[in-house]
Amino acid sequence: MRPMRSLRDVNLNSLRIVESAARLKSFTLAGEEQFITPSAVSQRIKKLEEQLEFQIFRRKNRSITLTHEGEEFVVRIKQALDDILSAGLEVQESGRDNEILHLNILPASTPRWLKISILPTFASRWLLARIPSFQAQNPNIALNISTSYAATNFSTNACDLAIRYGTGNFAGLYERLLFKENLIPVCTPEIMRSIKAAANTKQLMPQSLVHGTLLHSDTCTANWRSWLKQNDALEVLPQARAVTFDSCMLCVEGAIAGMGVAVANKAYVQNELANGKLTALFDTQLTNENGWYIVYPPQNSAHEDIVKFEEWLFEQVATSPN
Repeated sequence: MRPMRSLRDVNLNSLRIVESAARLKSFTLAGEEQFITPSAVSQRIKKLEEQLEFQIFRRKNRSITLTHEGEEFVVRIKQALDDILSAGLEVQESGRDNEILHLNILPASTPRWLKISILPTFASRWLLARIPSFQAQNPNIALNISTSYAATNFSTNACDLAIRYGTGNFAGLYERLLFKENLIPVCTPEIMRSIKAAANTKQLMPQSLVHGTLLHSDTCTANWRSWLKQNDALEVLPQARAVTFDSCMLCVEGAIAGMGVAVANKAYVQNELANGKLTALFDTQLTNENGWYIVYPPQNSAHEDIVKFEEWLFEQVATSPN
């Protein structure tokens, strides 16, 4: 691998991946944020380390830490990426970049920017398909949407509003529960029929899941146990086959691919339930203590565009099947 000698050798995507991995302290979470696999994250970073001729991360027992050189490098990366973003926003706001209008994310007139931070899965599985509705109702508000698993620090992050997952009590912030997490077991119709056949029954019971494959997630480890406990079927866990993924989103994708049964957030699988790609095995659902909250500093409550976006979100929840 030849060392890096000029800007032509710099891969900006690799720099973004390094920044993400350093901030989230995880190749897995960085992969979710950048929409690539953890293996691809590792390969990109290794290639960059070879080009730079120094190690950015120490890797030990599935954990990562920055080396001394890595810490200094990441500080400079963040500054460089911030400079690139600032330059882009300045060009957009000055009207010199007409190409951005083709994205239909900016209004034709001078926009008022609303900067939002959200969780990646919430964005891809629930929010983004609904955004055109907000744009149609608010043509003068331009949205700047970023995704992150990290808690939003409003004192250092130029963000107006965030949507975060948890049990509430976000210190120092205004918070409003958007909706609770409702968990349901889902799979393809073919998998459901195979479980019924193996159980030799027309009416599935939670205990019938011993004949299926349960899809687990490293980031949502308690979901299956909680749902089975509620339905008096904990004995299923040690008996059923299992496949484990490193994210809840991959569990859903695995269910769609016919790998087994996932216990999924109902709000995230509405489209698949509606189009028949997935089916709910049971009517019973588990309402988790966790939920999605709108949060922002109390002083932002006077921001008219934040209030508009907040009320629009609740209109979307009110019309959602969840």
